[in-house]
Amino acid sequence: MSDLSSDKGPSKPSIVFFANASSIHTKKWVDYFVNAGYTVALVSFSKTNITNAAKVYSLGGRSMKIAGVNVFYLFSIFKLSKILKKERPDFFNAHFSYSLGFMAVVAKAISGISAKVSVVCHGTDVLCPPLPILTQRINKFTLHRCDNIFAVSDQIHDKIIEMGVPQSKVHTGQYGVEVLSPVKLKDIDIISNRSYVENSRIEFLLEKISNTVKDASLKAVFVLSNIKDVDYNRLTGNWPDVTFYKDIRHNEMLQLVARSKVYVSATKSDGASLSLLEAMGAGCIPVVSNIAANRSWLVDGLNGYLFSGDHDFAHKLNSGLEAGPMMATHNVHLIKHHALYSRQMSKIEKLLVND
Repeated sequence: MSDLSSDKGPSKPSIVFFANASSIHTKKWVDYFVNAGYTVALVSFSKTNITNAAKVYSLGGRSMKIAGVNVFYLFSIFKLSKILKKERPDFFNAHFSYSLGFMAVVAKAISGISAKVSVVCHGTDVLCPPLPILTQRINKFTLHRCDNIFAVSDQIHDKIIEMGVPQSKVHTGQYGVEVLSPVKLKDIDIISNRSYVENSRIEFLLEKISNTVKDASLKAVFVLSNIKDVDYNRLTGNWPDVTFYKDIRHNEMLQLVARSKVYVSATKSDGASLSLLEAMGAGCIPVVSNIAANRSWLVDGLNGYLFSGDHDFAHKLNSGLEAGPMMATHNVHLIKHHALYSRQMSKIEKLLVND
């Protein structure tokens, strides 16, 4: 397994990104290279662009579903290949392997350009994709044809290696978070900010903490991106004691996290969760599911709490609420040294343009 490091100096080639233009993950990648002076173009299905890319190509008005099974994107491969012929980038980077990554390697072959292709694997695309028999075959096809692959966790790295992909192609590490100035007022007791998809188990969390919130007059906040109005209305009706947000700007969400004491997540599988790292960097105490990606950052009882079952959650949540400030301080230092955005993206830059 290679780490995110290189001794070669950076150059300033042109890069085309193929990703969701409304995603904070995409913004982190695109904006870094824009700010570093690269010639950047972004191709996306998203109707909304939150990045600083000056040149954005749209492949249609339909938004990508975060849960996958976006079959319609296949009809845009030839349009994508025409964009590549026009831009003729030095590097072509796609996010999510079996979907946009697959399109990227096929479109590159059709276009005839010589750009190096890389894919970022975020977690669900490799660890728990929809229609797994089909999508894992697509993953294998895609990843074997990439020049570089970026895996955001060790678990994703191991799954990619199981597909027979050479170790030298796979670079493992998160692309990092910014550490905000500490907030003295912690007026939110519990926060969850995972997207409203099945893997997040939002209803599980709401059911388990609802009695605690009601009995102890604690304040719980749920930020639910990608939630439909019908689901949002149902949740707000069923849990009136919980504060819900949707369609909130990322910086506003980070302020809510910074005001929170405990961060909760119940995902069954994950990459190195960006929201977990942001919470740790903001001085929250994590209470999260006991999965490999979370164990890479947390030791139960030392800098957070890992729960393994339904009955275990309430105990770990109470431990998190009672934890002292030293645990939060430890997490802030951990993120500054091992997951700082500027440092991590600098390593990725060297790998992407020099490998």
